[in-house]
Amino acid sequence: MSGSNGAQAINRISAEPYYLQLAERIRDQISTGAIAVGERLSSEGELAATWNLSRATVREALRLLEEEGWVARIARRGAFASMPPRRGWLLQGREGFFENEVAGHQRRVTTQVLRAEQTTLPASSVEALHIAPGSEGYILERLRRLDGKVALLSANYLPQSVGELVSRSDVPAGEGSLNNTLSKGGYTVAGASRTVEAVTAQGKVAELLQVPDGAPLLKVKSTSWDTRLVPFEHHEVWVRSDVVHVEIQVGAPAPTQTASPSPEIGRIVSP
Repeated sequence: MSGSNGAQAINRISAEPYYLQLAERIRDQISTGAIAVGERLSSEGELAATWNLSRATVREALRLLEEEGWVARIARRGAFASMPPRRGWLLQGREGFFENEVAGHQRRVTTQVLRAEQTTLPASSVEALHIAPGSEGYILERLRRLDGKVALLSANYLPQSVGELVSRSDVPAGEGSLNNTLSKGGYTVAGASRTVEAVTAQGKVAELLQVPDGAPLLKVKSTSWDTRLVPFEHHEVWVRSDVVHVEIQVGAPAPTQTASPSPEIGRIVSP
């Protein structure tokens, strides 16, 4: 019973990739019950015909939905609608914290923007973004709450051209998704390097996260690049692990993997 079912059509003039749009349509159909949990989805060929997309695009959308837990594939039987378990923030997934909790887990995320401005970027971020020291860019600092509880503090660092795109969106007002804004603007994540470090809360970070000095936190650092391997976003996130559980899945690399950076790799480092 998959297919359009009256759902919003694919927007052919949007900068958002077709596979992300299709994944969103199918995700909405499952979450609203238009496609029942456990129901077999149409084949890749049938979905491609229904939505007027290539089979490769459909396959990528289903791969993303399977990664998120919205689709379960059974060998020789097909893909079946599923409901994501309430698991942790999956760091090697393509989606950010907001999409992970709102779309993946149907939870309430609220955002308080602490800083959103064009300014000189710190040395650590210009190094990660492969731009000249002292370069201007955009800094976005936000405090996020999960179901009303203070959950994490994030700082995103963007090159100037990318920052100009974000500054014109609703993200600086605390609305919407930074990842979706970047994707719609043509900055789609092709890969990312991420690290997780155990740290203790100190000073302003402790105050904002409402924990005592010395309280344990997780610090996530990430740099995302596009299909040209050009970095376009770097962020640092301090996570209250008593509120947000962080999950890293381990899998064997594909046999055809090359020496170029591999997408969405989570790496644990010692404090």
